[in-house]
Amino acid sequence: YEPGEGLTGWIASHGKPLRIANVRDNGELRRIAEDLAWSKKYSEISAKPGQAYMGVPILSFPLPGGRQREVVLGVLRVSGKAEGEQFDAQDEALLSHVAAMVSIAIENSQRYEREKRRARYFRLLLDIGTELDPRRPIGEMLQAVVNRVRDGFRTEACQIYLRDEESASRVVLQAASGLPGALIGKLTYVVEEGLTGHIVHAGTPVQIREAAALGDWNDPHVAKVASHLPSGVCRSFIGVPLRLGDEILGTLELINKIPSAPGHRDWFTDDDEEYLRLLSTGICGVLEGARYLKTLGDVGVTAMRMQRIASFGTLAQRIRHEAANPLAVARLAATNLRSDIQNVLPPSPSQRGAGEEASRLIGRLDVIEANLNEASSKLLDLLKFSQRIGFIRTTTQWNDVIREALIWLAAERQRRGVEVHAVYEDLPPLFIEPNEMFGVLVTLLRLTMETLGTHGGLVEVRTSSSADGQCVCTEIHVPEAPLVETVSLIIEPAAGAPEELSPLHFEWALARETVEMQYAGSLRWEVQDKEACFVLELPLKEG
Repeated sequence: YEPGEGLTGWIASHGKPLRIANVRDNGELRRIAEDLAWSKKYSEISAKPGQAYMGVPILSFPLPGGRQREVVLGVLRVSGKAEGEQFDAQDEALLSHVAAMVSIAIENSQRYEREKRRARYFRLLLDIGTELDPRRPIGEMLQAVVNRVRDGFRTEACQIYLRDEESASRVVLQAASGLPGALIGKLTYVVEEGLTGHIVHAGTPVQIREAAALGDWNDPHVAKVASHLPSGVCRSFIGVPLRLGDEILGTLELINKIPSAPGHRDWFTDDDEEYLRLLSTGICGVLEGARYLKTLGDVGVTAMRMQRIASFGTLAQRIRHEAANPLAVARLAATNLRSDIQNVLPPSPSQRGAGEEASRLIGRLDVIEANLNEASSKLLDLLKFSQRIGFIRTTTQWNDVIREALIWLAAERQRRGVEVHAVYEDLPPLFIEPNEMFGVLVTLLRLTMETLGTHGGLVEVRTSSSADGQCVCTEIHVPEAPLVETVSLIIEPAAGAPEELSPLHFEWALARETVEMQYAGSLRWEVQDKEACFVLELPLKEG
């Protein structure tokens, strides 16, 4: 029944009891109320002439500090008294009393279901809270959240969109449950576009309870998403903004409520929205924490990079100042030696042997002076280079860089009791900046030695060309690494890791960024049982 439709609809609309001697008597109906009419459907159509009818509303009464007015929950009606008998005021009072008891039973049932649902939601929120850790990879954390939310809220799909880091006017699907993983990172919205774009723009939740209403939003991805759902159609939707203060980070969305039992609701309620908003607040806090940690990590990496550059510049200045005086003395001595040799040259051609010896000495002196001039020029170039931020690449023998790194760490290796076995394959030259990649190798070797602890052990270094000949591969392998978990936490801090990060964490981040961003290579940390291995791959490029 619609409100006001028929006798039952009239009771529901007005919230008043109704007693009728004959439902077919339009005059009697008009005397009761002008808008009262028999709809002739359902049980009313079977009423016979002269048969009495009585109905009372099932009312939900006002609550102290809560609902301020009566609400009609339903209608309780009876008909068909013995022929000629009518319902009286006593019958109406009795039926109203029964309706009041039904109202209490309904409200108790609703309260029980509401409290049970609330307890289930709070357990769900506590459960999801265990997944929220800003030190976890964002993608992994969000995927765990959408999986839990989808199961807990009993929906066909759950998805999280976040603003694109490169364009704040776009949002990108970052995690989804119930949808193919191939859609993650592919589905995008412009702000104000479709349902998701509207939520991001307006910062307000959206609820949709009918499939027909989705068409009003002109959402470009509804059909594509629906094709991957078990039901094949988007029939209900709820989305809330991920709000952090005045900033909207993205959206949390649920699609298609799954009824808890046949005949139960298949749409989302205001309670669902309330708990989603509470959950979104927790997600935003973790996202902000992760963003802060990422910024802190970037600052650490940048500081490490600048420290290396500054150290290199300081070293170049020291070399220049400390070598300038010995070079000047050597050049002056060479000039004086040349003068002395010329002074002792024999004036007579008859002393040809002595003259030839003096000429050979002058030739050797020319070589010495040329090399002194070249050394001075190189030192000047080194000083100029140190005054520029950045590095200059050159064609380099990769095996030589590895040998230099091992020599550099010789004292530390000896102190730790680390034995190194190196196998070098003949490699084509690499177009790299030796100092930059030298730092990467030193970081990897130090991390490798950390896996051995204080008792030392064996480290195996191997270089090779890839099967396709497109890159150079370097493996730094530890067959027995008792502290491999400690190094894993340094490289990728996880839940429960120390709050104070090791400097090696930032050195690792700098090394990985250098390899991946500067050389389009790859740097991996692989662990199996107590074995550990760093794998560094650098593509071959023409100098």
